Amino acid sequence: MQIKLYTRFAQLKHDPAFKAFRQFVGKNPDGNFFQTADFFEFIDDVQGYQPFLLVATDGGGNIAGSVLGVFQSNGNGVKSWLSRRLIVWGGPLLSANSLVEKQELARKLLNELQKHAQGKAIFIEFRNFFDTSQLQSVFEAAGFLFKPHLNYLVRTDDEPAVKKRMSSNRTRQLKSSLKLGATIAEAATEQEVMDFYRILQQLYKEKVKKPLPHLNLFLKFWHSTLAKIFVVKYEDQVVGGIACPVYQDKIIYEWYVCGEDGRVKGLNPSVLATWAPIEYGIKHGFDHFDFMGAGRPDEDYGVRDFKARFGGEEVCFGRYEMVLNKPLYRVGKIGLKIYQSIK
Repeated sequence: MQIKLYTRFAQLKHDPAFKAFRQFVGKNPDGNFFQTADFFEFIDDVQGYQPFLLVATDGGGNIAGSVLGVFQSNGNGVKSWLSRRLIVWGGPLLSANSLVEKQELARKLLNELQKHAQGKAIFIEFRNFFDTSQLQSVFEAAGFLFKPHLNYLVRTDDEPAVKKRMSSNRTRQLKSSLKLGATIAEAATEQEVMDFYRILQQLYKEKVKKPLPHLNLFLKFWHSTLAKIFVVKYEDQVVGGIACPVYQDKIIYEWYVCGEDGRVKGLNPSVLATWAPIEYGIKHGFDHFDFMGAGRPDEDYGVRDFKARFGGEEVCFGRYEMVLNKPLYRVGKIGLKIYQSIK
């Protein structure tokens, strides 16, 4: 077994294994947007993100597994240093036939990932998109801690069926918002993307109280074919929106969403923004819409209640976390609390 590290997309693009890797992810039943070569290329030069890819090949040169991770940090100087983390969405991907082979392959990939992360990240977090229970013992043996984390997956099979699974309150809010004249559409101009981002900034400043990626991430998504940015407009003004990566015309994801709720009685921009990708998935034959997280089951989380009413299937694939530098991790946690209190 050989494992190769790629720290820039250009390395992968000019490697003989490039085409095979794309096919490997595309055919893998757990394949997802955040483990693709497309995401690697997209995020490669986005401010605050530093991706890398590990690809394992067997004795015959066939790809047996892979994991794509992204180092993230926020701000500059000390703030950037204390916010360094490694996030893996929906990985690793494995193709081994037997459970023993699969676990051994996962062990080797995790070992290489940890070696690469040393000195570059304060902690590692795997955000699972599928059931990894068969690998939990491997993660725990490597030093990771499993933490339950909920999510909702909304099947986009048929509009009447989808709306039937939604709560009556949600369908009523959709109807009232549209009756008032609100509209949903893909962002038509950079200005609409910037208007959406302005609302998102306000949300993160006042309620989420966590760092938000730079505007360039959203503008780059808008210019690409990898995502859809939908905006909600009322009286010709953007009042909400959502940024949604797309995978194989099969899965559409909620990555960032916002809406100026409470502005007008009966107008619910956040509901319309969330409905936009669900409706898009229905119209284009997608399998499902992925909310990308609904909080920990042991904590009250208002956002989870909001998402649950769209009639999705509740799943608990959880997350794996490992702290690489405990002193800096504690300092970073304190810094985040200060940031949240100030904002």
